[in-house]
Amino acid sequence: MSATPLLKKYRARSAWPMLLAMLSCVVLVLGPAVIYLIPLFAVCAIVFFALKALFREARVKGRELPDTGELPYGFAGHELLAFSDPDGQVWIRAKDIRHLLGLERSDAWMAQAYPQGYRRAHPGVAAWYIRPDTVRRHWGGSNRIAVNQFIHWMERELVPLHEKRSAVVRAQAHASPASSEAERQPSPWLGPLRHCVDFFTGHWRGQHRFLHVALSGALLALLVGHVLQDIPAPADLVEHYRRYALLLIFELLGGTLLCAWWGVGVWRMTQRWLSAERSLLIGIAFAMGGMTTLLYAFDRLADRDQQMTLMALGIMAADQGPMPVVSVMVDGKRVALSGEMGFGTTNLVRAALKRHPEIEGIELDSPGGSAAEGFALAALVRDRGLDTFVRADCASACVLVFAGGRERLAAPSARFGLHRSGVTWQRGDRGVSATDLAMERFFRERGVIDGFIARALETPFHEIWVPTVDAVMGSGLGTGLWRGLDS
Repeated sequence: MSATPLLKKYRARSAWPMLLAMLSCVVLVLGPAVIYLIPLFAVCAIVFFALKALFREARVKGRELPDTGELPYGFAGHELLAFSDPDGQVWIRAKDIRHLLGLERSDAWMAQAYPQGYRRAHPGVAAWYIRPDTVRRHWGGSNRIAVNQFIHWMERELVPLHEKRSAVVRAQAHASPASSEAERQPSPWLGPLRHCVDFFTGHWRGQHRFLHVALSGALLALLVGHVLQDIPAPADLVEHYRRYALLLIFELLGGTLLCAWWGVGVWRMTQRWLSAERSLLIGIAFAMGGMTTLLYAFDRLADRDQQMTLMALGIMAADQGPMPVVSVMVDGKRVALSGEMGFGTTNLVRAALKRHPEIEGIELDSPGGSAAEGFALAALVRDRGLDTFVRADCASACVLVFAGGRERLAAPSARFGLHRSGVTWQRGDRGVSATDLAMERFFRERGVIDGFIARALETPFHEIWVPTVDAVMGSGLGTGLWRGLDS
């Protein structure tokens, strides 16, 4: 056994330990946050294996075009493609003959010299073809042994074999519609479904033209744009968060798969375009534009996934996220909220208020949670005219709820925490977001001074600003001290 296969085998086996070592380093660096990156790793793995399969296909299959009716032949290590026109005339790719026999004349010169035997004979391929008798006429007087051997092989083997193969193909084409026509009596609703399946499979195989590919790309761009722009209002999100999570999971997965489907179709269509000897510049430009668009769509979908990962959406859809404890105080005048404000918090408080309409206030003890829940619960507290009370911790989204109260009372032991919005698995700082601007508007509507708001928005998400109770009262966020803790 030679050393080369052993080396390839060793490299193939040694790649996996290297990948595992790199993955271990990533886990050690990121820690538990790597769990949130699992969907991204899965997408990257799918893209890698898809590109690997496409590269293998480009190398192995090369210029095979089974849908053009061309059949491959081999002579002296060279591949030749040939087809038969409706009259049964055999045509051979001129480019293959040029490489094999060393044709120095241009295609235009050959077409002028042999107008009936050298032309673009294929209706679906923009390549030059030459007839076998034209090959004999042009190279018949050559003294080269290879040329004479090829002519002899062409006349004795290629032409008769191709005529037989073409006859078999035509017989099968004529027999299949007749035999299947009796079997095909489809229901009326199967017609559009069959056309839809044919469209998707045709694009996947690269059989569509530029116009069809461009139109499907435009529709895909509209879908991706809808996914990126579909940000519901906080009230709608907290009311139907499970339905929204399922819809967004479907859109993210479907958008990613459709982007991959479209990219594979563009790649294969470009291969067929170039294999048909059409414009190299147009093919390369279209391939580069398609791949650039595809990568941009993947980047935007990944950015949306970072805002709310597939794992977080799955937890939302299963309604297994963190949920605070909502209970009614002994006096029956206040409801107490304790714990992280996950999706469903506003619904819990609304249900408690419905069961106890005499409630006049809500006591908060929460480290924060979902910004959407914070905005929605703050609006509910504001619209019901409830007072808000804090004697322990109230940070992040909890401060929004506190700001929604009619009277906002804080005990001397209260601890407030403010910062910009974000997600726990997000590394770095993205600056002021749309959520932060909405928070700024809400605070300003509730009478909080600009300096206090600016100080809160200067604090990154992974840090926290803890103002004193006096600062909270002086800013307008709080309206008074809560001293009657037993009332």
